[in-house]
Amino acid sequence: MLDDTPPRPLETPLGDLLPLRVKALLQKNGIHTVEDVRKAYPHTLLKFRGIGMSKFRQIEAAFFPGKKFEPARVLSPLRHVKGSSLNGVLSPAIVRILARGGITTVDQLKAAQPADLLKIERLGVGMLREIERVFFPGQRYEVSRGRRPAPTLPEL
Repeated sequence: MLDDTPPRPLETPLGDLLPLRVKALLQKNGIHTVEDVRKAYPHTLLKFRGIGMSKFRQIEAAFFPGKKFEPARVLSPLRHVKGSSLNGVLSPAIVRILARGGITTVDQLKAAQPADLLKIERLGVGMLREIERVFFPGQRYEVSRGRRPAPTLPEL
């Protein structure tokens, strides 16, 4: 019995052209051959979770020497807090922590006492120093070096 299907073109495995982490990311996203990379270049590759511009450039250098794709717009991977006027002024991590503590505007931040800011969960001295640098140049709140007192438990 003769097989009428055309011969399947040989597929080239990814090999050792890429760092293992990049190769693993491609394989996790269903890219197992050089031909798969060529089909996915550039837009599909950029949509894969975990492949940012740095890894994309490694793939590009390995499989498309001399080419340099420039996306029309690169979306920021940073998530902003909706409705906060502190976005872009402070780091996204600080903005999120402040928002969880109920502070989303510059006025609210300037009205807050440093000791109260340090009571916000996950806001530490390093973040306080960043806030001081941006909003209170030349001012520095002295943080006590002692340990926070242990919570008192009611007697039974």
